[in-house]
Amino acid sequence: MGDIFFCALKSLFRKRLRTILTAGSITIGVIMVVIVTIISGAGKKMVNSELQSLGLSGISVTTFSSNTAEAETGIPAEGLEIIRKTKNVSTAMPLLLQFATSLIRDTRSDTIICGIDAGAVQAISLNVKHGRMITKGDVSSADNVCVVDETLAKSAYGRDNITGKTIILQINGVDFEFRVIGIAKAGSALLSNLGEFIPGMVYVPYSTLQSLTGRTKFDQVAVRVENQDEIIETENQILKRLENLTGYRDYFRVENLSRHRDRLGSVLDIVTMILTALSAISMVVSGLGIMTIMLASVNERMREIGIKKSIGASSTRIMLEFLAESVVISLIGSLSGILLGSIISAAGLSLFGQPMFFNLFDMGLIVLVSITIGAVFGVYPAVKASKLKPVDALRMD
Repeated sequence: MGDIFFCALKSLFRKRLRTILTAGSITIGVIMVVIVTIISGAGKKMVNSELQSLGLSGISVTTFSSNTAEAETGIPAEGLEIIRKTKNVSTAMPLLLQFATSLIRDTRSDTIICGIDAGAVQAISLNVKHGRMITKGDVSSADNVCVVDETLAKSAYGRDNITGKTIILQINGVDFEFRVIGIAKAGSALLSNLGEFIPGMVYVPYSTLQSLTGRTKFDQVAVRVENQDEIIETENQILKRLENLTGYRDYFRVENLSRHRDRLGSVLDIVTMILTALSAISMVVSGLGIMTIMLASVNERMREIGIKKSIGASSTRIMLEFLAESVVISLIGSLSGILLGSIISAAGLSLFGQPMFFNLFDMGLIVLVSITIGAVFGVYPAVKASKLKPVDALRMD
């Protein structure tokens, strides 16, 4: 077999320019597939990371407001304690949301106030860039302190670090002054381009927001679990215990946020498959080019084939030599395509500050598919060459 590939390489080397051009058509097709594969893989990883940073990796406990006649809906403090004591729950943080208007310096903005507990970093992956987070002391004393996202800070001061400054929050028509103790990363990188449409976020101790609004229940409880494999059982336990506490049925909603993340991942996988399939069409077209070149090569080398057969070369040997040439052309084109495609992808990802995502299995699969295409489209020329009779081949000029 090694001798067959050696003869194939010698034949291809004699027609170097044609070999390079034919392999180049495979290279272009492989480059497109590699770019789609690497970029989509990196994109999916980035999306999952951003969704993780938004808290889409645990359980969200909320209520249906229409299912109770009480004036105030939400999750009671006793319910929060029950959730925290549920098996497999590592962190449970109450959330209170309030739409308001903020005034920093001379800049007034629509704002969402989020009342949180200490430990928000673990519960909802809140990233603090400057200063500090809300502490247990802030919550127990209901201090007027807050953490603002960098969007609000930059809009007022042109910089993101404004710890120590004051902010006016207008809640239900009344102005309250808060001291900025920390700056949080604005939402996520995915949403940063939508800053003009999404209100800025201000995080305050939930006890402070309760005292200013008179609310005693929580809009939501963000739950992180210790074991993801038991998350469904944990959901059922939380729902059952809350219903037993309040006596309400079909009032509490326990939602697995990681399930939404997985669904989005499935959608991204489908999109990737479609784009890869479209890119792979160019590889099939390249296979047709290989067939055309190999047929031309058979016609040019009829005398060579006749001589080989007259001195004892079998039809199988002739067929394997031509088939090996098709495979070698595909191999050269696929390896070149992977190299160039990886370089282009790395350069593109670096422009957006994203790391390179390289999967050896995917690259190996691309090479295998490329070689298979070369072999399939090289069968007909190889069979045609093997069926030539020595006398007819030698008669050709």
